[in-house]
Order: sequence, then structure tokens, then C-alpha cells
Amino acid sequence: MIKKYDNRVVFSVGTGRCGTNFIYKVLSMEKGIASSHERNPINETFHRYCKWYGLPVDHEGFLNTKQLEIDEDLNKNRISFESSAHLSLSIVELYERFGAKFILLVRNPESVINSYIQKGWYSDATKYADNSLIPGFQPNTSKAHHYFGRITPVGEQLDQWNSLTRVGKLAWYWSNLNEHVLKQFELLPDDKKMVVRLEDADYKKYLEICDFIGHATSVDQKTYKEISKSRPNKARIIKTIRSWSEIDIEQFDSNISEIARYLDYSGRYSDLKKPKEEETIQDKSLGIRRFGLTLKRKIRQLVRD
Repeated sequence: MIKKYDNRVVFSVGTGRCGTNFIYKVLSMEKGIASSHERNPINETFHRYCKWYGLPVDHEGFLNTKQLEIDEDLNKNRISFESSAHLSLSIVELYERFGAKFILLVRNPESVINSYIQKGWYSDATKYADNSLIPGFQPNTSKAHHYFGRITPVGEQLDQWNSLTRVGKLAWYWSNLNEHVLKQFELLPDDKKMVVRLEDADYKKYLEICDFIGHATSVDQKTYKEISKSRPNKARIIKTIRSWSEIDIEQFDSNISEIARYLDYSGRYSDLKKPKEEETIQDKSLGIRRFGLTLKRKIRQLVRD
């Protein structure tokens, strides 16, 4: 670790569609914080791609690029903050290099999945001939960082995954990416990690985030609420779970149930399916189940399993 960066570098990570853009916007209003959002998608998603598939690529190119960006931030600011779901598999390397702190933002899986359906994720079956190899660049991928970022299983799991509905594939993604972040968090000191559910991100929680970062906020509650109301998809009419098929519901339940419970989201959503028209997403929790175990004990149990 390079000592000059310790406690001056912070990242927020997650699945995407989980509040990373929102927290970037709020912190960009803070004096002394250089706040950015997914500022180098190719560099970040290529590293993510290599980490996910276990490719033996040297990390220095990725880290040196980040270091140049962070140095520029810290020339004029006390703290460098980047909010990027692309960095969710790069936590260990970024901690070891910069002594960075990390905020994991999580959001209820139904909202994340429906938002990604709107974005076109996994709209086509993955094309491959040999499931023992990493799938190649896909024919309908418009941007390189989309291909690098939209991970899939390999081996026999790829055959099974490719047969899932889009909801099933995205449920797999939500569960697996959060699980991998939590496993990396187990390797970090307690003062370097924080888990925040978007549904809990009121102004009081924001003050806790600032305290974790080591910053005295200048953003008042009124301003925070105004930014919160302008979150992407906050008032956008998109499909909900009630528009899913029965097979969607089944695949959703089977893929998210375990990790959803660890993150204090309800493990089953089948009872939410009712005949109803499309409705406005309000970022409401879909039924929160509290458990006696602490988050730390939950994660340790998950890692052991």
C-alpha cells in the first residue's frame, strides 16, 4: 500500500442500478471531495472480466491507470471518490494499492432486475461452441465495456444459465456479484468497509456514510432529498414483478433466495405476483426480513459454505 493514499481514497461498488450514480451526485456537491462515476469503463470492465474468468493478466496496467486518476483528484481535493459497479471484483487490488475504503450499495433484486431489463441486459442467448472456454465477443454487443461487464458462468453452468429467462439470468447475476463482493469484504478491516441498502439511504444514513469516509458534510437535508427525488428511474414507468411469467418467478426465487436473506431482503417473491398494470417504481422495500445474526456473521457463514 502507498501510504499517501491511506484513508483518502473511497469507492462505492455494487451490481449497478443500485444507487452508485446517486451517491456520486450527492458527494460531488461536497467541498474537498473529487467525486466521479464509472470514469474509465474499458479499464474497469476489462479488469472485472479478467478477475471473473480467472485470466492471468498483470494488474499493474489497471492500477496505474487508477493511480493517475486518483493523483489528479488529490492534487486539488482531500478525498478521491469513485462510484462504479464495474469495480466490484477489483476490491482486493484497490485496497492493497491505495488502502481504500469501500461502500457496497445494494438494492432489492426486483428493482435491479427490471431496470436491467430496460437497459437490454442479456436480451440474446450467449453464442458459444465449447462451454469449457470463456465466451467470445458477442454479435449484438454494441460497446466493448458491455461485453466485458456482462459476465456469465462457464462450463456446464453456462449451458444451464443460457436456458434461463432474462429474469433468471439477471437474478443469477445479482446474487453472484453481491456474493463475490461480500467475500472480498471479509478480507478487509472493519473500518474499510460499509454496506448500505438503497432503501435505507435517508439523510441520517448519508451522514453515516460521510462519517465513514471521514468527511464533515456541507450538504443539507433539503438538498439531499432533492437529489434523492431525481434518482434515475425514480419516477419512470417500467415493468414490475407482476408482469413476469411463472417461470420467471420460479427462476428468480431459486437464484436470489440465499443471498437475499443475507442482505435482509425477503427470500421469496412469488406471493407478490398479482394481475396488475405496469406501475411507477418508488424504490420501496419488497418485504424486509430481519435476522438475529449480525451481517459479519452472515458473511462468514456464506464464505464457509
